[in-house]
Amino acid sequence: MRSFSEFLDEEGVDYFIIEVPDDILPSELLINEGRWVDSGKKGYMHRVDAEDPSIKQQRHVHVAKSKHINSKTMQASWNQDGTKHDKKSFNSNVGSLNVVQSIARDALGLSSSVRLEEASKSAQLLCKINESANQSNVTPVLYRATWA
Repeated sequence: MRSFSEFLDEEGVDYFIIEVPDDILPSELLINEGRWVDSGKKGYMHRVDAEDPSIKQQRHVHVAKSKHINSKTMQASWNQDGTKHDKKSFNSNVGSLNVVQSIARDALGLSSSVRLEEASKSAQLLCKINESANQSNVTPVLYRATWA
């Protein structure tokens, strides 16, 4: 029988893989990137995807209700720098929820002071309607509502 050292010295053996079952490892050691995991908030899951410099993709997180993890349009996702990740499918209603923002910050290791892009509902435009708008000397006024 050969020793492990002799095995490694053999021509063509550059590396070896040891497979360890998940159930014998503490959860802190498991790599969950790319997998949906429970967020710790009731009914919500999140998935952190690794950075991929070859396509200029930052490390990012997707957050969704457990029942919507397969529905891209029912998710919110942010990059490591706080910008929206999936701009075309980003669900602003989901992204505006404090619980979702908290999950995203925690998953990415961001401070609570980091503002996530478009995390609040977009500013609304309000138009002051004058009951006497049919009078020629009255001009309707346009207001922009801002969120504090």
